[in-house]
Amino acid sequence: MSIYIKSTYLSLLLTTIISMGCRGNTDTLPKQISFYEQCNADISKARTLLAEILAVDDVRTIENTIKPYNAMSIALENGWGMAYLARSVHPQEDIRNQATECEKQASQFSTKTSLNSTLYDAIKQVDISRADKKTKRFVRFTLRDFKRSGVNLPSKQRQRLSEINKELTQLGLAFDKNIVTDVRYITITDLSELSGLPQDWIETRTKDSQGNIVVSTDSPDYVPILTYADNTNLRKRLYTQRISRAKNTNKDVLKKMLIFRDEKAKLLGYKNYADYITADKMMKSGRKADAFIQKVSSLSKARGKKDYNALLERKRQDNPNASHVESYEKSYYTNKITTEKYNVDQQIVREYFDYNRVEKALLDLTSRLYNISYKRVTDIPTWHSDVKVFDVFKNKETIGRIYLDMHPRDNKYKHAAKFSLRSGVVDVQIPEGVLVCNFPKPQNNKPALMELSQVNTMFHEFGHLMHHVFGGQQQYASQSGTATERDFVEAPSQMFEEWLLHYDLLKHFALHYKTNQPIPLILVNKIKKSNRFGRGVSVQQQMFYADLSLSLHRANPNKLNLDTMIKKLQKKHTPFPFVDGTAMYASFGHLKGYSAMYYTYMWSLSIAKDMISPFRKYGLLSPKWNTRYRDKILTPGGSKDAKDLVSDFLGRPYNLKMFNAWLKE
Repeated sequence: MSIYIKSTYLSLLLTTIISMGCRGNTDTLPKQISFYEQCNADISKARTLLAEILAVDDVRTIENTIKPYNAMSIALENGWGMAYLARSVHPQEDIRNQATECEKQASQFSTKTSLNSTLYDAIKQVDISRADKKTKRFVRFTLRDFKRSGVNLPSKQRQRLSEINKELTQLGLAFDKNIVTDVRYITITDLSELSGLPQDWIETRTKDSQGNIVVSTDSPDYVPILTYADNTNLRKRLYTQRISRAKNTNKDVLKKMLIFRDEKAKLLGYKNYADYITADKMMKSGRKADAFIQKVSSLSKARGKKDYNALLERKRQDNPNASHVESYEKSYYTNKITTEKYNVDQQIVREYFDYNRVEKALLDLTSRLYNISYKRVTDIPTWHSDVKVFDVFKNKETIGRIYLDMHPRDNKYKHAAKFSLRSGVVDVQIPEGVLVCNFPKPQNNKPALMELSQVNTMFHEFGHLMHHVFGGQQQYASQSGTATERDFVEAPSQMFEEWLLHYDLLKHFALHYKTNQPIPLILVNKIKKSNRFGRGVSVQQQMFYADLSLSLHRANPNKLNLDTMIKKLQKKHTPFPFVDGTAMYASFGHLKGYSAMYYTYMWSLSIAKDMISPFRKYGLLSPKWNTRYRDKILTPGGSKDAKDLVSDFLGRPYNLKMFNAWLKE
């Protein structure tokens, strides 16, 4: 599989491969070729390019070293991206297993390459004094990453790093798989337990042979029950099951992961893994990350206490003797308060958000804001019949392809994320991104009504998708799309959430599923006001997650007691007591991908709140500022430091004034 194949053909080939066995028609494919062989073709291409680079017997140049190295990186990313996606979403177990094996091969090749001192020396020898800025940045960052991988260490230590990385790959795959496969179910025999839940939700639930309702720990069941179910015991049962997923498997996996990460960091000269992983990010060190977490936690404390007291006061209307509010009661009583105090009934609100209309609205909105258009692609097979494919056009030129895999199914990734299938590289391939979510699915011509929080998540993830597409016009794969500092990457997606409650947009797609009447402006204004309630406890909860993520990677892993730490940090940051028997860390998927950097979400939000300031002055639909945002923040991808992107957009360095004002609002 050549990396120079045009993206359209590459996508056709890819989706055909991934769909093997899905639709019952594999006669058009060579039966002797497995998914693994096709996936591994890209990695084989990378191996060939590496050999060609190392074989150069001449003065090292951009043409004979840097460009082939970039091509090698593209090939590796292509195979890896294909494997990661298939492993996360494919309904067929043998394909997922082959994808897992391909992902291991990609990881092992990446590790081996990053520790190749001959390759490092070859790149270092290239004269880039007359190169363009992006090439200079590419070479500088490539050499930096080689050093961060340990290429300068003695051979024995490099060998140990290679072994550690291999172990971490295996553990990471196991951690993810254990979460995905541990879906838990509760059978509801007494239908009175469903009191408070929307009737349309009840009608679409799975029933067993005795007619009992069966609900799962997946979000389409979990969110409505925690929000609406009047039965406290039902909420507790489902909460406990969800927060206990992978408890029996991932506790040991996580401990091993932390031990290997700590050893890796120390071999590379860092005090701990938190310092290592933040060194090349905006935050720069674990100490600074901790200072940010503690500052935000402190700023939110008074407001959090006020929110909690309001929740407790409302609970006492149901139970006068209540002394505290449990975690599984937070969403329920928050909904009660927004309904009774702010006159915002979330069950009424959801009646305006049918999935199909929200999806169309996002396509229409991004077309309007960024001067693009979409064309549905229906002549290629996909890994599942739910998946929709669109080509993205700007001035009649195809600039990307997006895939929407938006509804839950067995053995599928359980949360919401943007997957990078292809990084865009000029004259090589267009960017291809995949949204993988778990939102309600339209069935039997009935609407699939979404919670407002789910719509917000959909906007958030679409922000990542736009970043991937617009940032995919780069000459180097490592600068493409969302390949910016990891603790900035959430800022553009958090920015895009701001457009959700803009009434000039809402009134066109937030139509009541029965009457087709637009959502009333007065209700939208009430929603905006009610959204301020609970901000304190919400920020506190985020700081608990951030501190847990960071602290796990600053502690001595050999002396670490996971259960003791989580109880201690939950008590430190949140007013909600720990629920016995749970082990949230076991299903906290971000501990694999973000490791010590869950602070990223709040840090990125602090920057997003500053970036939104021009729109508050000139309007969210300002053509000038939306074009400027597209061109200054999204399009450069990772070709500039994040702080410089923000400065280019705002015309000044970013600051935390707007974020602090938001915390106090």
